[in-house]
Amino acid sequence: MEMTQQDIHMREGVNGMYLEVFSNKVMPFGQHATAEATWNYFKGSEKHRGNLYAKAAQNLDTPYTIIEHFSKELFAGNSSTDVRVKQIIRRYVEADREVVVWVATIAPIEIKRKAFAGLSSHHRNYAVIKRAKASTPERELSLLQLVAHVTLDTEAGTIYDPMYIRALTDFLLNNAAGNVKADQELIENVLMDQTLDQH
Repeated sequence: MEMTQQDIHMREGVNGMYLEVFSNKVMPFGQHATAEATWNYFKGSEKHRGNLYAKAAQNLDTPYTIIEHFSKELFAGNSSTDVRVKQIIRRYVEADREVVVWVATIAPIEIKRKAFAGLSSHHRNYAVIKRAKASTPERELSLLQLVAHVTLDTEAGTIYDPMYIRALTDFLLNNAAGNVKADQELIENVLMDQTLDQH
């Protein structure tokens, strides 16, 4: 049974430990509408919650592919950091599902009063939109699955204070969990607004 849920795990992968944030939500909208809202959300500027300082986007000749470079302020709880981001967003359309993938490298400029020179994080995220099993012709439902994988990358030969690494890991965990939840809610809000505008 498909259920609405969110979960957070630390996992061991072939390249070491990574953080996984997972969200699964049955949406009261059809697959196509949910997929369009998801793509429009991730290719747009709404996903940049926080202060966006600079942004350059490049649409490639390949359909459904965008490259972005930007600087912004990230928030997680009471902490914030200024970061530089390089990101690629790609949409894949298949017969029974659509997938939006965004891969990013985030380098902190500095966490307020704590320098993290040489540390960066790599984010492999995706959204899968498919028809929910409970969907019927009379009542279309879709399943929106959001997954974020975050790994911390350190500069070779540099020794970092374990307290700083822990603080950065906690920050990334809170930020990723908050982003997945906010992404899901904002996509759902767009769909609700579209439904209200039709009536």
